This record gives sequence, C-alpha cells and structure tokens, in this order.
Amino acid sequence: MTQPWDEFREDIASGDAERANRVVDQIGEWDIDECVRSFDDCFNGVTTLYVTSDDGYVRQSCVRVASELAPGLGAAVNLEDEQASSPDRETIADQTDALCGFFLEAMTDGDGRVRQSAKRGLEDVFRTYDALDDRDTIEAIRAELDAMATHYDGKQREHLHEAKRAANTTLESGLARMVRDVAEELE
Repeated sequence: MTQPWDEFREDIASGDAERANRVVDQIGEWDIDECVRSFDDCFNGVTTLYVTSDDGYVRQSCVRVASELAPGLGAAVNLEDEQASSPDRETIADQTDALCGFFLEAMTDGDGRVRQSAKRGLEDVFRTYDALDDRDTIEAIRAELDAMATHYDGKQREHLHEAKRAANTTLESGLARMVRDVAEELE
C-alpha cells in the first residue's frame, strides 16, 4: 500500500494551488482514525518539505495540510464523550503538541500567507487544548508568542500578537466570550 505522503508530496511541492487544495480537501474528508494512522508519516513529510522549500506558497500549503492532519478538536470531543472512535488522550495531546511546535515556527516565516495559515492552525490547537482542559499549555503558548513578538517588528509582530489574542480568547470563560460576542454584535 502506498503511504499517503508518497501520494501527496508531489502535489504539495508543485506550488500549484489547485493540486495543493486537492490534497487539503482529500485529507479534510478523512475520518479521525485515518488522521491518527497517517499523522506521523504525513506530518514528518510536511515539516521536511516546509524546511527545505524556498517557495512561500509551498510552505503555506505545508501548514494548511498539517492543519488538516490532526484529529484535534473532533477527537478531543469524542474522547470527552467516551466514543469508541476516538484515539486515546495521549495520542491527541502528542499530535497537538507536534502541530503547535510547527505552527509556532511558521509564525516567524517571512511570508505573511504562511503566518496567517499558521495563526489559523494555532486557533485549532488552542480549541483542542481547551477541549482537553489543558489551560496551562495555552497559557504557556500565549507567553511564548508574547516573547517571540519582542524579536520581530511590522507584520510579523502583528501576526504574533493576533495569535496571542486568539489564545486569550480561548482562555476566557464561556460567559466572558458570550458577553464579548454580544458587545461586538451591538457595535
């Protein structure tokens, strides 16, 4: 059987938006079990391609593919509901940790498209940690983003602060989020 990464690498590395989007869509259709089974192979391939590519669109595609790979929030919710189709908590946490590290690295990329995709990926990571009731990790990531922002300026710093705000939002209580959302709607 061909490994998923072998099937996807050429499309992602092509820099062709249509081919990369097909990969993202295909992985997005996988169920949680397929994501868990394929995560290591595909994640290792994506991160290697990211590091070796000098094409911003290819790096952005790597980040987008990585975002689709993790069972993340869906698996965490299944775990909470004790559904049989969910991977164990340790697997969810390990895969989320791997994604988080990758997205933090991508938040310093010179290409704004890559950073924006990484920021969206981090938002999913925050929601997954929240579903796992791991607020300490979200707080640690928030502090890391704050520290990282001191080393950058311009759009890079702005994107790091935006990611930090997403962490702050996740850490707010449900009631605080609801009040903020209502206030924003009224404005």
